[in-house]
Amino acid sequence: MRTEIPKMTYEERQARAQAKKDTILGFMASGEVYTSVVVAAQVMAASPSAAERTLISLVRDGALKRESHMVESRKTNIYGITPHGLALMDQFDRPYFQLGRTNSAYISHHLETQRARLAAEEAGWADWTPGKLLHSQGLKKIPDAIATSPAGARVAIEIERHIKTPKRYEEVISAHLQSISKKLWREVHYLTPVGLAMRVAKAFANIKSVPVNGDRIQLEQAHRDRFRFYELHAWPAKR
Repeated sequence: MRTEIPKMTYEERQARAQAKKDTILGFMASGEVYTSVVVAAQVMAASPSAAERTLISLVRDGALKRESHMVESRKTNIYGITPHGLALMDQFDRPYFQLGRTNSAYISHHLETQRARLAAEEAGWADWTPGKLLHSQGLKKIPDAIATSPAGARVAIEIERHIKTPKRYEEVISAHLQSISKKLWREVHYLTPVGLAMRVAKAFANIKSVPVNGDRIQLEQAHRDRFRFYELHAWPAKR
């Protein structure tokens, strides 16, 4: 005996479509500003083709704008939220997408941060705050994001795609340690492409002292323990 699957009514289909729109608009309005079809599909728990249809619909509605970029030698469409889209989410003071203002070289970094967010939230992390919302806080170093681990630790997240100079790492370590001393966050997690986490860790280990208010402060193990290094695909790690 065949069991027929009940069909959705028109009202149910409309409600489902609106829920997907609200989900992706809420994600961008949270400070993410723009994203790609692939990440949007993850956010909406939909196929890439279904996600793209939703995004295009939101462009027609004036809630999003679309722009094409060459990202790592591939054409990529990004979709960003407009002031109208922010208003639909009852957000009026969040950053919005402006055509022609996005640096193509930074898009991969931005999307990797979003993938880290989705992995973290799936693992029970909470209160994710994108770096774009931290510019007004007077921080010496703005992390890519801040979030709270399931254990309740406030953590700064940094996506590290390339090794920096020793001088730059001295400045970064100093800035993060000063923020930690102010209890703005407890530790810093560096997330890297495959094969780079240990190299970043070694670059940090090679720093013996950092500048603080015109002095040089020797780094101790307690300082170093505040920094953790992971490959992006393996984070967040279970403890």
